[in-house]
Amino acid sequence: MIEAITTQKELAALEAAVKTASEAAMQHANTEDGGTSNFDTCYICLRIPKRLRDKSQLHFYKGWGLFSDSWSIQELPAHGQGNMRTRMAEAAAKSLCAAGYHATVRYEID
Repeated sequence: MIEAITTQKELAALEAAVKTASEAAMQHANTEDGGTSNFDTCYICLRIPKRLRDKSQLHFYKGWGLFSDSWSIQELPAHGQGNMRTRMAEAAAKSLCAAGYHATVRYEID
């Protein structure tokens, strides 16, 4: 698993992986959205220095609680408010894991 981003090249690889994950998530857009309203979100566990975060095209948001060593990334879509949002977050996490990153979903009921 990729645990840290330390170079511009690694950052570019992360940006490409996020784009692929976003495309995977969007395959679940406009699907059934029943179930419990939630804030399910894909998080990626990764050390990335501020100097690289500032240079990135991505917008990183620091996790909290159990996810305090993780980041959510604004560019990963999370449409809907129920089952669709869950499927999108899970698809993004699965794609990022396939690219070698430690990604997971924070499941949160509204």
